[in-house]
Amino acid sequence: MGKKLKVTIVGAGNIGTALAVTLAQSEEFCVQVIDRSEDALDRLRSLNLTADLRNISHADDLQKSLSNQDVVVAAVPARALDEIAQAAARANIHYLDFTGMTPQSMEMLAPLAAQRAVFKGCGVSPGLITNVAYGLAINYAPVSDLIIRVGAIPRYPSNRLGYGQIWNVDGLIDEYTLPSTAIRNGQQTSLSPLEEYGQLMIDGVAYEEFITSGGIEDLSVFSGLARNTVTFKTIRYPGHLNYIRFLLDDLGLRNRRDMLRSLLYNALPVIEDDVLILAVTVRGNRGHQPTERTVCHRFSPNKTVGPFNALTSVATAYAASLLSMLNREEIEARGFVPHHKVDVETLLGGAFLRPLIG
Repeated sequence: MGKKLKVTIVGAGNIGTALAVTLAQSEEFCVQVIDRSEDALDRLRSLNLTADLRNISHADDLQKSLSNQDVVVAAVPARALDEIAQAAARANIHYLDFTGMTPQSMEMLAPLAAQRAVFKGCGVSPGLITNVAYGLAINYAPVSDLIIRVGAIPRYPSNRLGYGQIWNVDGLIDEYTLPSTAIRNGQQTSLSPLEEYGQLMIDGVAYEEFITSGGIEDLSVFSGLARNTVTFKTIRYPGHLNYIRFLLDDLGLRNRRDMLRSLLYNALPVIEDDVLILAVTVRGNRGHQPTERTVCHRFSPNKTVGPFNALTSVATAYAASLLSMLNREEIEARGFVPHHKVDVETLLGGAFLRPLIG
């Protein structure tokens, strides 16, 4: 094994903790985690990680913590990303986060990308699902329609929604109430969430699908691959959409976010045993013959990897896979990294994602 990659994770929440556990189990990395909350760091200490844990109180502490590091990972809410990105630029180190690329973030990170690798959207969605969709689309290009589906659902549903707290409630509300980026007639547009309901059968199990926001906001990666439509949908158990519409529209909670958040947060159980499903369909024509191809990948928690659900585990395994490729010089160490082009079978066969398949 060559030189260890020195990785600083900012944020000891769920995703930061899971990534720290994943990286600390590998000989490739030297891990440091920093957070402003001592309670969050105490949770990490209870896991007996081989990692340096630091409490910081202001920006100067962050900057000092990044000296002599190779990569900083921003595992924080979107509102805190700018501060970490600026610190990465001053420290002249590689940068990774889990949110999608926006024109604003591209402009802010451009000076750093001129010197170091910048990874954006390195979770599940955006993240691994983009690799799955890109790989399928490019193998069958040109295609007319591309349908991208992601579903993180309880393995054992116990309520009428067939759902629980798997990621975070605020993100769930955003998915159901904000516009979804899509392509129609070859042009990028916005669609209303909760529309284009459909039924889906995977390995004999019935699901439903419908449009939600926040999946893949930057659809430029599919430019030239899908001529007509690109649609992002969520997968749920049958009946979920009707109950969500009842809450949002019949009860009027769409415009009472605090009440909706409180209701979901207090009523939905925390789900540790979930199933993550990634399903992508392309449609097109070969000569005069219509064709359709679907690929589906299913992931489950693996407690030997860590005490995290499938969605969190896959998100951090994807990020860890990219960091490993950077360390092995299999990824360019400068610029905005087009990680959606990494072969999905290579990723799924790697040490981080392989234990989660099934």
